[in-house]
Amino acid sequence: MAGVQPCKELHPLCHEHHVNMRRTEIALMIEGEPTPTPAYACPVTDCLVHYSMSRGYFVLSQNGNTNELDTVPRVRCSHDGTPMYLAEIDRERRGFRLWRCPQCDGRRTNEEGLVGLASQEIHSVKGKNGVEP
Repeated sequence: MAGVQPCKELHPLCHEHHVNMRRTEIALMIEGEPTPTPAYACPVTDCLVHYSMSRGYFVLSQNGNTNELDTVPRVRCSHDGTPMYLAEIDRERRGFRLWRCPQCDGRRTNEEGLVGLASQEIHSVKGKNGVEP
């Protein structure tokens, strides 16, 4: 049986290990039934961190259940409410995090808020008078 794949290739990082997660399909229990669901999993041995476009980050136990008590990031897009994924960190600025929306490609950082909107405003200002801000 062919699994449903995400509509575009994402590159989420594991929020624990800061490594690229791998595409996979997992069976989540939905209404008591195991349901094949496209997701991303951390490749680090024994790490149970996963990401899906519909749920965001979650921790999957060995038996396929999620543990809602585990602390995971819950960053949502301010445009459409979609769970965002960790796309980039900066090892020199340890606190920097860039989050991306898988639906609208919106961006947020923990330092600046939405950077996607700021860059759109710069392009529109540049186009009006030909001078970069």
